[in-house]
Amino acid sequence: MLTDIHLVSDSPAEARSLSEQALALIDRLQAPRGPVQYVVAYVLLSRLNAQLSQAFEPHLRQDTAPPVKVWHALFDSHIGGCGAQMPESVGEALKGLLASVVEHVAEAGRNSDVFGAEVRHAMAGLDQPGDLGADAVLEVARRLLAAGESARERADRLQAQLQASVADAQRLRKELDEQRHAVMHDPLTGLLNRRGMAARMQALMQAGADAAFALLMIDIDHFKQFNDSFGHAVGDAVIRNVAQAIRACLRDIDHAVRYGGEEFLVILPETLQHGALATAEAIRSKVSGLRLVRRRDNLTLPSFSVSVGVAAGRQGEDSETLLQRADAALYQAKQSGRNRVAHA
Repeated sequence: MLTDIHLVSDSPAEARSLSEQALALIDRLQAPRGPVQYVVAYVLLSRLNAQLSQAFEPHLRQDTAPPVKVWHALFDSHIGGCGAQMPESVGEALKGLLASVVEHVAEAGRNSDVFGAEVRHAMAGLDQPGDLGADAVLEVARRLLAAGESARERADRLQAQLQASVADAQRLRKELDEQRHAVMHDPLTGLLNRRGMAARMQALMQAGADAAFALLMIDIDHFKQFNDSFGHAVGDAVIRNVAQAIRACLRDIDHAVRYGGEEFLVILPETLQHGALATAEAIRSKVSGLRLVRRRDNLTLPSFSVSVGVAAGRQGEDSETLLQRADAALYQAKQSGRNRVAHA
């Protein structure tokens, strides 16, 4: 499991507390105070990722620091990947942000030490032998007030710095979300691409959902002829409209994929064969009812259709076998005359 990048919490006070704990853990394990070590310790202490906690447990139990390469492996496996390779620009910004947060927390510690020294220096005037006059007491009070004011100003600066870090973290999270969406989705239709499909399939298989799990393999009939007759722009419009029709027939838990050119795949969790056949028929019917008009000359385009292959998962079956059966069912629908549904 990959942890989304929660670099600092919504509350600067919480961020500071977790940051201090993370640095304390790094120091206790006698590990270097690097950005990677910091974020691994931060996520670990935040309890955001059970698998990271499990992987780190032996080192906590033995109270020994992992080698540097292990820190980096933990970061890559459980945090930095986010389901796709992190763009270099975002990675550099992330490192800079982490280094900044580490410095803010270290500065807070230095500020605390400075304030303590100022207070001790002021209070030392009260330990002088003899009676203290009013002027001496006023001088001590003046020093204490000055120390408190200086500490407040430093705390305000630190608060502003942490709030800026929160804003930077939110910006990075948005940028990472956009990058992750682009990697996992098809730009023409907005559906999942093959990478996104693989991630969803893997999650379903790992959850043990294969006993109630179905696939639809969908192909636009005679698409090449349509594309050749009216051009790629119209062909793209057909693909987009078919994608919208598919999406309109699905539940929130279902996933639609642009599998290739004019071919689509639908992942139906918690679905047996009769439910998958009903969804396939709904998609076939909706697409066959589409009517498109070319804008430049108001030409009503010929109707088009899809063929659908249905395969319901079997206990213990892997995703590749299920895909092959759905593809075989699609071939059967094509051979039977197109614009129809067939099941494996």
